[in-house]
Amino acid sequence: MVEKSSDQHIGFSTDRINAFTDGVLAIVITILVLGIDLPEDHKFSEQGLVSFLMRISRDVTMYAASFWLIGAYWVQHHAMFHFLKYCNRTLLWINILFMFPLTMMPFMTKLKVVYHADVVVAPLFGSTFIVSGLILLGIWRYIVARPALTDRPIDPPVVRSMSRRIMIGPLISLIAIGISYINTDLGTIVFCTLPLFYLSHRLVDYDSGERKT
Repeated sequence: MVEKSSDQHIGFSTDRINAFTDGVLAIVITILVLGIDLPEDHKFSEQGLVSFLMRISRDVTMYAASFWLIGAYWVQHHAMFHFLKYCNRTLLWINILFMFPLTMMPFMTKLKVVYHADVVVAPLFGSTFIVSGLILLGIWRYIVARPALTDRPIDPPVVRSMSRRIMIGPLISLIAIGISYINTDLGTIVFCTLPLFYLSHRLVDYDSGERKT
């Protein structure tokens, strides 16, 4: 369905952009778990399950970190797009740009497992979420600057609150990168704290609920 908005921009339904984003991120998360190595030689089974789990603990930890980080950005993306009634071609391309760094996560996660002691790997891993977070902020600013794409103007307090919340991702990633130079495992733990800041967002959720009703 294609409609013409009041400012003469063409508006597309948001159904396919949401479905495409969900599908891509679901595939990325699936590839992540497939990156956990399962040794095929029998000597590990002879050593016992606990020994095997200890061997792959770093793989599992990095999988969990990447999973929750991607999930946190998906939550923000979902909350933002709830304000949309239409999307346009420019927004489609910006959204594709947002997903590109996230599709690199299985590769970056594997690099962090294999080269966990290398000081270069933490900036590479963290830069993925920094870039994605900044693009996500760009999407939000693009949406609020075009009221024709939403069902009604977004309140300024909601705009500011969402912008601040989005910037938490790049900020936490920068902090985690810095800590990783001191202790790589502690840096990974800091990365894992990022989703805690997206568990709730009452101002945005309340405004979204009003729009739905």
